Amino acid sequence: MELLFKREQTADQIGRVHFTLWGKLEVSEDEQALINRYEFDASVLIGSDDSEILRRAMWLGGIVFVVAFALLAYFLANGGIAFLGGAALGGGAGYWHMNEKRQTIFVRDMLHGRNFKCDSVVELAKKEAWLEGACGVFRQVMESAKHWDGVERHTIDPLPKEQAKELILRAA
Repeated sequence: MELLFKREQTADQIGRVHFTLWGKLEVSEDEQALINRYEFDASVLIGSDDSEILRRAMWLGGIVFVVAFALLAYFLANGGIAFLGGAALGGGAGYWHMNEKRQTIFVRDMLHGRNFKCDSVVELAKKEAWLEGACGVFRQVMESAKHWDGVERHTIDPLPKEQAKELILRAA
């Protein structure tokens, strides 16, 4: 498994600098077979609370729906087609916004390659280290998946009274 990074820097029209980090995981055929077998591609690599982004995506979708419905109803004079067109455009706009802005990263994102927008070089370096650490953990999960077949026996010995009490209190 190899992790590829490509860094880019662009300036907008007012001179503000933007940074983009592109990351992609390249896997061998054996690793791809494990990913397919255990459906790792749908697994969350890095989780995040994207509820605010989802709320904004729903607002954007709703606004696009209303505008598209109004324009299509005016030009086509057909409410059914206008509703369907508005729903398709609103849903598409909301999906695009959610997919573009979400912080949750799935394994499939890294397998296909994904761009990450960063406001500074420091943020870009942090994102790179974050991805490298998460992909390292994923690599170890894949390695352990090679041995998931069969039964594994773990002996759990009793602890002395005080250690057992501390363990119970920590778990509670």
